[in-house]
Amino acid sequence: MDDDACVPYGVVRLLLERDRLDVLRAEAAKGDWRCGEALGKELVRRGEVDAALEVYGGFVGPDRWSAAASRMIAILEASLGAEAAVAFVRPYADAGDRNAVHYLASLLGRLGRVDEVLTLLRPRLGEWWMAQALVEATAGQGRDEDVVAELETLVAAVERHPDKWRAEPWNAAELLATVLDRQGRVDQAIALLRRVRRTSVNQLEYLADLLGKAGRESELRELVAGEGREHAAYRLAELLEGQQRVAEAVDTLRIFADVGNINAASALARLLHRHGRIDEAVDVLYAAVRAEQVTHGCTTTQLWMFLIEEGRPQDALAYIEELEREFGSGDLFRDRIWLLQECGRSEEALALVRAHPEAGGDSMLQSAAYILGDLGRTDEAIVLLRPHATSHFIGGILAEMLLRQGEADEAMAVVHGREPVELWPDPWAYVSTD
Repeated sequence: MDDDACVPYGVVRLLLERDRLDVLRAEAAKGDWRCGEALGKELVRRGEVDAALEVYGGFVGPDRWSAAASRMIAILEASLGAEAAVAFVRPYADAGDRNAVHYLASLLGRLGRVDEVLTLLRPRLGEWWMAQALVEATAGQGRDEDVVAELETLVAAVERHPDKWRAEPWNAAELLATVLDRQGRVDQAIALLRRVRRTSVNQLEYLADLLGKAGRESELRELVAGEGREHAAYRLAELLEGQQRVAEAVDTLRIFADVGNINAASALARLLHRHGRIDEAVDVLYAAVRAEQVTHGCTTTQLWMFLIEEGRPQDALAYIEELEREFGSGDLFRDRIWLLQECGRSEEALALVRAHPEAGGDSMLQSAAYILGDLGRTDEAIVLLRPHATSHFIGGILAEMLLRQGEADEAMAVVHGREPVELWPDPWAYVSTD
């Protein structure tokens, strides 16, 4: 079943809350994975393992891997042991399914059967994910020298490849460094990453991680000033903060935040927030929003959340007014509605939504319905949405409101009566045939 044809997530959640497992079971029987997954999790939570396996089994084919198969592996391992899970997954791995191979390697590793892990993965180590599976599956099994030997061969092959950006597995050096590090040979891991040619941006980031872990401040500073830059700055700031040198950590991140690096501004704000310097954190984020001139996104959300956590949603509204004067109000309307509700001004938020030029559009109908629902006026929300019941998006919200009123049968009728969503229009519909 296509994802868009499934019961909406909000409806699934409410069915669970109202203990309507019968409805979830009926939908799962029709092939709805959202309902099947939710039902299976709930049955496991209740200790009904066999029933959960039966539900998930309906989504597992003999020749095709699926999310249900991974759920079954977890249940089998927890209830019957890893051997039962191995028996289930092995046919899929023997058929060459990559996901199954990865799961089988992990299970064999947890059983301490490292020789089987090596036999399974050795022919596949030219693929980055399989090489990573080898490192993960053998952790803590006392066979790291064997793993190192395999990875050294891979690193040598990558070094010989004529095109370093096409060499596989591209993560060979990072994986070898990981194993050296877990053996306590962090100096060798760092030397390796400095020596081998770089085949991915991750290599420099992992080098910064190791330098931070080893407390090698001067080398981190060199990396910040050189190729490593932003990621190395994060690791240096963490190291300095851990040594109670907060002012230096702040200075490290501010260098990047002050030149418009939005990620660095976010990290700097979190650092200031951790140390109770709330006003400074707010100033950093507000400056980043203004510099970016993108008034709705992760940075503004972080800014509003900081202020809400401090009990200052009114200050957030004041900032919104400043941003609206400078950049216009279009992108900030939904933020304003959210913050008005946080301030206990839901009626005012509802009035704004109803007065919006696009009050009859999906977005505004959704906002109005949820505000009405939060105000305990679910009946009004249903009346508002019912004329749009066949809309794929609004029909899902109407079903939620009906469930809040205990009308499960009508809610499911609405879900199944919605028009299919059309993500990509037919391009030929716009071609003239004259």
